[in-house]
Amino acid sequence: MYAVVFEVDMKPDAQGDPEAELDGLVGFVKSLPDFVRGTWTTDGSRGLSFLVFATEEAARGMAENAFIPPDATVTLRSATAYEIVRDV
Repeated sequence: MYAVVFEVDMKPDAQGDPEAELDGLVGFVKSLPDFVRGTWTTDGSRGLSFLVFATEEAARGMAENAFIPPDATVTLRSATAYEIVRDV
């Protein structure tokens, strides 16, 4: 399996609804081929998400095509695919 790790920064003056954005994102990600599970985390100023895919192709495709609209409540720092070497 493979994971895509996203790192985002929260926009302090954003006018959008972060919960609604996340709900929309979760719905989209759950519909992707080979998606297994995901976890989204935040400390209030930065966010990390871990999306697990069954195949390397799906994970790399997600990382390489990562996009956040300019009017979103976050900005993308990075999106990187990693092989999962152990899952406990």
